[in-house]
Amino acid sequence: MDLPDTPLERTRRTRERAEELGRAADRATDPEHRQRLREKARRLLAEELEGREGN
Repeated sequence: MDLPDTPLERTRRTRERAEELGRAADRATDPEHRQRLREKARRLLAEELEGREGN
């Protein structure tokens, strides 16, 4: 099944992915892995925000 590729849908999927990464970071036992997951989530959200500001 193909998801519609609208800006709103991309934003929703990005936020869901960032939330998933945050939950994974909460479960991670290794502090370095936890930090990498949190940084990845922040980077995803920052890129999404930059993309919206550019439009």
